[in-house]
Amino acid sequence: MLILATVFDPRKKMQFAKLFFEKLYEKESLESNAMLESVGDLLRSMFKEYNTRLRGSTGEASQSNHASSSQPPPESQDQGPDRMELVVEDFGYERMDYVYKEMVAEKGEDSRDELEVYSKEAVETPKLLLGVEFDILAWWKVHKMKYHVLAEMARDLLAMQVSSVASESAFSTSGRILEPYRSCLTHYMIEVLMCTEQWMHADIKVSERVTTNEQILADVELLDRLQKSM
Repeated sequence: MLILATVFDPRKKMQFAKLFFEKLYEKESLESNAMLESVGDLLRSMFKEYNTRLRGSTGEASQSNHASSSQPPPESQDQGPDRMELVVEDFGYERMDYVYKEMVAEKGEDSRDELEVYSKEAVETPKLLLGVEFDILAWWKVHKMKYHVLAEMARDLLAMQVSSVASESAFSTSGRILEPYRSCLTHYMIEVLMCTEQWMHADIKVSERVTTNEQILADVELLDRLQKSM
């Protein structure tokens, strides 16, 4: 997910992912090419899914708008060229403007999708003041009309994960309250957690190792019996 997020940074795009895999593996190695190809395949599959979903939502909206208009459109007065075209076809030749119009209608807009256009364009090199960070979300907000599908993908991939805390726990002065899961832990697990925390925060680590697991279990059971007898 981190590599995918860097692709949606207009300053990096796929160049950063390629450099990352070449540094992690060797340049032009099978591993780096395979990883880069897997990232590209994942991006294309995600783009197709988002594109289908957005086209479906816009298609439903256009159909509802079309159904609301019940009256048929008035006959246009621009029927002269169509009639002229029929007359021209009867004579066995075609006018070049009609041929060109058909070619434009068949070709339509640019056949490249947003992902290909975004990947082929040069990376952004913003000139920022010292201490000013580049706002990626603002860039996608500005270019949303050009990259409609990619902007939706960037909004989901660049979302910041946050965690919520109950107000009574955040502003309580009585101390932390253990949740039911933590209060149901066995004394063995609690002791392991406490020993692990003490070991992590200790300045001096004990280098002596215990030989067997039976000795560890015997020590734990001994401490348990001592605590129960107190």
